[in-house]
Amino acid sequence: MVRPPHTPKTVTEDQTALPDIFDEVEEDLRAERARALGRRYAGLGIAALVLILAGTGGYVAWQQNRTEAANAVADRFITAATQADHATAHPGAPDDAAVAPAEQTLSGIAARGPAGYRVLARLRLASLQWQTGHHPDAVATWQSVADDSAAPRLLRDLATLTSAQHQLDSGDPVLLKQRLEVLTSQDNPWRPMAQQVIALLDIRTGHLHEAATLIQRITLDPTAPQDMRQMAGDLLTTLPPDALAPPKRAGTGERQGATPASASHAAATGSTPPSASPPHAPPDATPPDATPPKAQPPGITAPPSTAKTPAHG
Repeated sequence: MVRPPHTPKTVTEDQTALPDIFDEVEEDLRAERARALGRRYAGLGIAALVLILAGTGGYVAWQQNRTEAANAVADRFITAATQADHATAHPGAPDDAAVAPAEQTLSGIAARGPAGYRVLARLRLASLQWQTGHHPDAVATWQSVADDSAAPRLLRDLATLTSAQHQLDSGDPVLLKQRLEVLTSQDNPWRPMAQQVIALLDIRTGHLHEAATLIQRITLDPTAPQDMRQMAGDLLTTLPPDALAPPKRAGTGERQGATPASASHAAATGSTPPSASPPHAPPDATPPDATPPKAQPPGITAPPSTAKTPAHG
């Protein structure tokens, strides 16, 4: 029996349409789930968007208000500084009534102004207090800036330096030098000026060698401003020529054989130390019992002296 040839089956249209139906159903389910999520979280999304817009608008408004407030404080500070300059421009002590408005404005900014202007107002207020004769108040204001850890280091050091400059003739030299030593580090921009004030304090206390050495260091400092080095050079010329010489060791200027203690005792009691030799008479001094030689006429030589030397013992 002969079998008929094998004929392959063909795919009908109904069989190809089945995957398309499944895809359409899947898409409908996805769309439905998306609509459900949208209905569920739509309120939260709108609220988040509103918050973002409101926050951005609030930040911009806050920045604008802050800028306007800073500008207003700046105008007040400049006005007060100008008033202070005009009130203190005339010779003599300024009138308290003339500086009162500027002092009140600066005090208000120092107490309630922005951080930066608080420091600047205190610095200008201290200068005004010093010019009006309120020196203790000025020193206290400068010191408040120097001790303010929230203030910039540059302005804190400036307050220390300015206070020391104004107290050169009246302040405690030891205390002022201790405060200025902090400003003499290599990276401090106020270092040459601080060194100059320290040298002036040394001159005031009589330490001329220390002052001359420090002033010479300023003149040789390449990082110091040119006018500062010139000023230091001019100051160095006013010191004694031997100021740069090393100081004498202790006891060099005392009599040989006398210790500092015995010299002090002799000065106090008027006695001569046991190990000290009596002072020598100057070469040209005449002994008390000697008779001065008589003048001889020209060309005549005085005869040799026949005075006998008294025998000892």
